[in-house]
Order: sequence, then structure tokens, then C-alpha cells
Amino acid sequence: MTSEADLTVGVFNIERFGFDPGLGNHRLPAALDFLLAHTPRPPDVLALPEANNGLADQQRAIRRTTVHHLSPHLAGGWYEPLFAAHGVPGRKNSLHLLLVNTAKVHPLGWADPAAPLDPGRRHYGWAQAEIFGHEINLCCEHWSGGEGREVFEQAANRISNQGGPHRKTIILGDFNADSGWDREQHLVDQLNWYQQCRDQGNLNKLQQKGWFDPDGIDPTTGQAGWEYPWDKSGRSGWWKIDTRQMDKLRSIFGYVDMGEEFGDPTPTTKPTIGSGLRIDRIMRSTGLPAEAIAYGVAQPPRRLSDHAYVFGTYRLSAIDSTEPMT
Repeated sequence: MTSEADLTVGVFNIERFGFDPGLGNHRLPAALDFLLAHTPRPPDVLALPEANNGLADQQRAIRRTTVHHLSPHLAGGWYEPLFAAHGVPGRKNSLHLLLVNTAKVHPLGWADPAAPLDPGRRHYGWAQAEIFGHEINLCCEHWSGGEGREVFEQAANRISNQGGPHRKTIILGDFNADSGWDREQHLVDQLNWYQQCRDQGNLNKLQQKGWFDPDGIDPTTGQAGWEYPWDKSGRSGWWKIDTRQMDKLRSIFGYVDMGEEFGDPTPTTKPTIGSGLRIDRIMRSTGLPAEAIAYGVAQPPRRLSDHAYVFGTYRLSAIDSTEPMT
């Protein structure tokens, strides 16, 4: 017997989890209050991709500050935090925190990213959970822009086998990558990626979210430029936003982006403080019997974070809990 049930989801990359040296996670409570202002009942699945300092002081920032701050606002249940038990060597942002509401989301398993048993899941934690009768894979992602496009390619390939019509998966996180959907703002506005990086003094970020396309043209002049415009050397072409990895997820690997499904291309970072791209995303596999019925993007004050809070609601075809899970 099936019916319908709603699952709320959200992702908020609170910059450094509100942490500053000498001050601890002092910005975290205000960021959580900002979240509650937009979702008075916090999401049933909440991803916090940059939970820095979360393992310090008996995990105080995770358990006392975050879980105990947000859980009383849930309609029922309590947040169970899923995160790495130890830091992962060589990873800048290894602590990708998932909070799940135990009233609706019942964890069945957790692949701790610090456990080296499965190389494919070494750096990112995957949870298996029963939600409305379905066994669903949940993951909080954070693709590190500073590691280059090859690592983005590896990341997209790593999560490829959890997408498609035969998997039930929800992935939330900061992907540091935008897509080729024709309504994305960088395409509508014909963003000149090189010029923006130059004007912001961030030429070191050219390859974090962009790539040099030998067939590309300068959107300002309509002509090909140079790989290194400052000295007109190297190959001709132009710098473009790199959508290839995100487009793989949206097409070949069978993921549906929530903002695209709902028809909302609102960027999740501001051009004045970041890329002005839609890099914070919630995605589901095509095999999850759900549709997006609500979606929102809320930009916090800069003192709290440089990323927006992204949230929404999936309506799922629920299965009677007495039936076997598929």
C-alpha cells in the first residue's frame, strides 16, 4: 500500500562552521538562527559541508551548539549527527556533517569517511536510512575547489554508481561547480569568468570553477582571447565556467537537481564575495520516487557565511512500513 509523504531537506555551508582562531565556533549560533528564520521547522535531512572544529571539545559545536539548538524546533524526533569519527589525513574539509531527524529518517548504516575499508567512500560519509518505507542513500558532499578539475572529475565518477533509475539517493552539498542548464545565471548573463576573477584579484581561482576552452570566445568582444591574457601567450581560446562534471551527474549518471526540477536558478553565492554561481545543491537519483514541491535559497549576511542556505521539500511515494523495503 502506498501513499504520499513529505521530506524536507537542506544544505548550509556555514563558513568554517562559524569558527575563527581564538574565538571558537562563535558565529555558529547566529547562523543557525538564520536557518530557523527561513525554516522554523528545520529540515529532516540537513547537510553542513564545512563542519570545521566539530571534533573539538567533546564535539561541542556539533552536539551542544547545533543538535541541541535545532532539535527542539523539529515537529517530532531529534537530530542524529552522522560525521567522521576522526579527521581524514590530507583533506582540508573532511568533516561533512549530516543531521537526520529520527522521527522520519531511521539510519540503518553509516560508512564513516575516516574508515579505510571502502576506497570509494574513504573521504565522504554515506548513510543508509529508511525513509517512508524506502531504503535511501544519503551523502553530504564538499568538492574542494583548490584541488583542481581532475579531482572534480574523480568526485563525479565516485558518486556515479549511486545515481540512475535503480538507486534511491539524495546528495546534498557544496559542489563548487555550476551546471549547463540553460537557465543558470552565468549562461543567461554570459559571465566573463576571466574578467571577474581578474577584477576581484582572484586569478588563482580561474581553474577552481572554470576551464580554458580552446574553442571559447571572450563574451565581451565575441573574439578568441589567450590562455594567459596578461601576456598574450599560450593557446588561443577563452576561460569558461566548467559545467562538465555537474552535467555528467545530471545526464549520464541520472541525478535530478532540485533547483532545476523546481525551475529556480538562483545563485547560491554572490559575485561580490564569491563566484556568483549555483554551487550549493540538493540532488536525487532518478530512481527515487519523489518530486520537488518546494525550494528556496536564502543569502545570509556576510559575517555569517559566504554561501546561501538552500532548502526544499520532496514529496515521496511512501511505502507501508510493514512491506519489505526495496
